[in-house]
Amino acid sequence: MKKLYTIASFLMISAISFAQLSNVEMPDPSDVSTKILKSNPFLTSYSDKATPFWSEDFSAGIPVTWTNGTTPTPPVISAPWVYRGPSTNPGVNTGSQGAYAGTNGPIASPTAANGFMLFDSDYYDNGGTAGNFGAGTYPCNSITGAAPTGHVGTLTTDSIDCSMYSDVSILFNSFYREYTGIAKIAFSLDGGLTFTDTIEVHPEIEVNERTENDYQVMIRMPINIAGNSDVRIQFIYDGTVLYNTSYNGYYFWMIDDIELVETPDHLLKLSDETFGGWWVGYQSTGDLGVDYTFNPINQANANPYRFEAVVSNNGASSQSNVTMHVEVDNFGSNVFSTYSNPMIVDVMSTDTLTTSTFTPLNTGYHQINYWVESDSFPSTDTIGRGTVVTDTIYAVDVDWDSDGANAGNGYFLGRSCGGQVLGNAFDIYEDDQATSISFHVNDKSVAGAEVNIELYEIDAMVTPYAPIYLGESDPYTLTQSDIGNWVTISLPDPIDLYASITYIAAVAGVANPIDTSLISSSDNDNTLSFVQDNGCNIGSGGFGYWYSNSRPLMIRLNLGYEIVSSLEDNIFDGRLSVHPNPSKGIFNLDLVEVNSGEYVISVTNILGEVVYFDTRNVNNTSSTKLDLSNLNNGIYMLNVQNENSNINKKLIIE
Repeated sequence: MKKLYTIASFLMISAISFAQLSNVEMPDPSDVSTKILKSNPFLTSYSDKATPFWSEDFSAGIPVTWTNGTTPTPPVISAPWVYRGPSTNPGVNTGSQGAYAGTNGPIASPTAANGFMLFDSDYYDNGGTAGNFGAGTYPCNSITGAAPTGHVGTLTTDSIDCSMYSDVSILFNSFYREYTGIAKIAFSLDGGLTFTDTIEVHPEIEVNERTENDYQVMIRMPINIAGNSDVRIQFIYDGTVLYNTSYNGYYFWMIDDIELVETPDHLLKLSDETFGGWWVGYQSTGDLGVDYTFNPINQANANPYRFEAVVSNNGASSQSNVTMHVEVDNFGSNVFSTYSNPMIVDVMSTDTLTTSTFTPLNTGYHQINYWVESDSFPSTDTIGRGTVVTDTIYAVDVDWDSDGANAGNGYFLGRSCGGQVLGNAFDIYEDDQATSISFHVNDKSVAGAEVNIELYEIDAMVTPYAPIYLGESDPYTLTQSDIGNWVTISLPDPIDLYASITYIAAVAGVANPIDTSLISSSDNDNTLSFVQDNGCNIGSGGFGYWYSNSRPLMIRLNLGYEIVSSLEDNIFDGRLSVHPNPSKGIFNLDLVEVNSGEYVISVTNILGEVVYFDTRNVNNTSSTKLDLSNLNNGIYMLNVQNENSNINKKLIIE
C-alpha cells in the first residue's frame, strides 16, 4: 500500500553500467544492483512455534530421488541447477561466476557451509566473460544475434506427504538477483507429470535488483495442494521471459534450508515501516511523505513525524485487536510512545497501520522502534529505523557519521555524452532559506570534473515532472581530496523557500570525455530522487527530460541563515550561516553582507572553556571553513563578534 509515481520511464543506473531505457530497450546487464531487498528474518522467532514436518538442507548434495532438469520445448534449452558443497569445486564460498553477477558471494543461509543449490543463469550464458553473450555452456541468448531462445532450470522434489496438514507454509532461504529471468515454484499432484499453481517467489524484485544474501521466504502452499499425500514442489528459474528483443535470463538464484510446516493460526508480519507518512501524506496532505533521515528541527516541528507500517496476517486464523506500537529514543532515553487503533486483520490480508505523530524537542539521533501484537500473537520482531534532527541539514541518505561510510553505488553526473542533473526532492513545511547544497562525490569520479549546484521548484504530484529553475552556484572543479568525500557549495545568495512547496536540491555536471563525475547513492525507502537527461538518451523522454531514480542520492539541502542585528544601530547587520550542523567537525561559516571590519570567532565547550579562537578581516562577505575535527563529539557554542555586537550559535559535533 505504498504510493506509486506515474512516470514516463523508470531510470535504473549504476556506477559501472549506465542505463539505456526506451520503449524497446532494457538496461544493459550490470555488476551493480540498483536496489537490494532487505533481509527478512521473520522466521527466527517462528521456528519455535512450528516444527517442520519435512525439510532439506542439501547436506548430502542433491537428493537422488529429486529431478534436476526437464525437457523443454525447443528451442528453449534445459540447464541444470548446481550443487555447491564442502567438497565441490567451486565450493560453498563461491556464488555466481557470471560476468555481470558482481561480487555478491554465496547465499548466507544457516547451513550454507554444508551445501546449497544454485542456478547460475549469468554464467551459463556468457561463461564468465563480459560481452560474451550466448557463448556459455547453456546459452539463453543467440551468439549470432538472432532472437534469444532462453533457458529453463527446474529442480523438483520427490513425493511429500502433506495429507495430515490442510494449511502448509513453505520456508526457505533465497538469494536472488533478477535481470529478465523469473524465480518461480509450482506443484504437482500426479507424480510430476504436470505442474500447476505456479507462484512467483520474488515479485517485488525488478530488473537489476536483488535480495540480501540471507533473505528468507515464506510462501503459503495453495489450499488445493495442501492436504494431499503426493505433493511435489518444483523450483523453476525461467529464463525465457522476454522483456524485449535483446536478452533472456541472467543473474542467479540460490536456495537452501527448505522446510514445510503447518501454517500456525497466528502469525503477523510487519513491513514497509515509515516515519514520513508516505501513504498517509499522499492520501491526506498532498506532500511526499518522505522519510527524512536528516531533518531540520523547524521543519520537523511544522511537520511532525508520521508513523505507519503494513501488517500482514500470514497465519491461518483472523487476528483481532492488531495493534502497532512505536517508541522513539533520543540519546538512549525514551521520549515518545504511541500505538495504532486496534483492528481485525483477516487471513492472507494486509492493512496499513498509523499512529499519532511525534514532534521532536531536541536535535540529535532518534531511534524509532516498531512492533505489532494482537490478542493471539504476542509480538513481531522489533524493527528499528533512525533519523537525525538537525539545526540546518535536510537529507534522505543514511550516513549517520557524515563521512560517506554508507555511500553505495553512483549515478552519473558528467560524462562524455552530456552533463546530467541529479537531485533530491524536499518538501518545505515552514518558510526558510536555502543557503548551500552538500553532496557526496562517488569514488569513481575524476579530479578536474566541473560541477555546480542548482535549486528547482516542482509540483511532485504532477507528471511528467517540469521543475522550475530558481538559481545556481558558480562552477566548482573537483579536487583529488573531494573524491570519495562530502563537498558543500554555497549559493551566491540565499533563496527563499516557502511552506507547502516541493523543491529539488540538485548537482549539475558538465559533458567531458575524460573528467567523469558521479554522485553516490544510499539506502533508504520512501524518497524521490531525479535525474535530468541532457544528451545521454537514457530514456525516451528526450533532451532535458526528468526521470525518477531508483535509489536516493547523497545530496543534502542546507537551510537557515539567521538575520543578525545589533541593538546599537544595526552595526552587525547581515547574515550568518553555519552548515552543515551537526557535522563531524568541519563547518562552513558564511558572513554575508555584514559591515566590513575585524571579526573575532571563538568556540567554547560546555564548561565555558575556549577551544577555538581566530580573528578575520571581513570585507562585506566571507566564506571560510571552521575546522573543529580535533574536538570530541558534543555541543559547543560559536561566538562571532565585531567591536560593537556579537551573535552566538550552537554547534553539534557527531
